[in-house]
Amino acid sequence: MTVIWDAPQPGLDADRQREQMIPALLRERETYVIYGKTDRVRQVDEQLATYGYDPEAGFTPTAQPTAADDEREQLEQDAERQRQDKVRALREEREQLVARQERATREPRDRVALVDEQLAHYGGAQA
Repeated sequence: MTVIWDAPQPGLDADRQREQMIPALLRERETYVIYGKTDRVRQVDEQLATYGYDPEAGFTPTAQPTAADDEREQLEQDAERQRQDKVRALREEREQLVARQERATREPRDRVALVDEQLAHYGGAQA
């Protein structure tokens, strides 16, 4: 018997590996059930047992976020804050340019169009 799922994943703790393996094995098992491959179903059941899967209880993910997850979330929050700051600054600049537009030459109007393009790029388009 060749066991594909037995090799530990580098860098994964036991809970994270369990969280990834059990759903994958359940999908694999379902395919074997559909095609009537009872010998393979039994082998997958053995693998599920090695990961502590209880068919009566089912599977509920239990792993807690890792430091990498926390870091990724922090980076995403920082990027969103920077985007919001950029949009806020561009809106302020646009308001100032529009206020001066009536008494100015063509140049500020061109800048308003440029600021509008940047607002659209950053997802802060004027309503």
